[in-house]
Formats: sequence, structure tokens, C-alpha cells
Amino acid sequence: MKSVTVQLSLVVVSYVLAYFLGAYFGSIYAFLFPASVTGSLPDAAANWLIGAPTALVVFIFFFLISVGGKYKYWWMGVFLIPSIWFYVQFDLLHIYFPVLLGLIAWGLGTLANKTLKKLAPSFMARIS
Repeated sequence: MKSVTVQLSLVVVSYVLAYFLGAYFGSIYAFLFPASVTGSLPDAAANWLIGAPTALVVFIFFFLISVGGKYKYWWMGVFLIPSIWFYVQFDLLHIYFPVLLGLIAWGLGTLANKTLKKLAPSFMARIS
């Protein structure tokens, strides 16, 4: 039960961080793919709209891999469905960008997991 609480709280933190930091991820996305973000929306709204799912991918991968625990892949799969749906519906040509960011976050999360296990084993045993 403790693992479920930790993982659910990390998913909630990921969604909150994606909401607040989505515009920054969208700015990076607009810089790399300027033709994908044009439209009738203002620039700030378009940046947030494309950046929130991207940020969600990064944070969910990083937090759930860094903490580990049981069923972490199930948690990632279920809570990444909105991001996957967004990219499939609106920008399938650039689906590799969130996949690449997810792989980078996966690697950083694995590095954080190994580092935390070595530096703070009692903390990792408590939350896993």
C-alpha cells in the first residue's frame, strides 16, 4: 500500500509540474519544430498546449523510474495515455521527440535510482 501511495503521489506531482512547466517545454518544441506550433492560438497558449504532454512524458518517466517499485511500467503506461493520444491525434510526424525525451528521462531516472540506492539506502527501502 505504501508503494501505491508513493507512486500515485509522484504521478500527481508529474501532472502538476507538467501543467506549470509545459510552456517551457513548448518553447523548446516550437524552436525545434516551428511549423508544428503555428495556428490560430496565441504563441503562449500554443507553446503550453504542445509542451504540457511533452513535460508529462519527461516527469512521469523520470519520477517513476527513479523511485522504482512494483508495477512501475503499468503506472507509466496508464498515466501516459493522454500524452500518447495527444501526439497521435495532433502531431504524429514528430512522435519521436517525446519518445527521445522519455528515453533520456528514463536514463536519468535510472541514474538517480542507482545513486539514491547507494547514497541513501534506508530512504529507498522505505519508499520502494
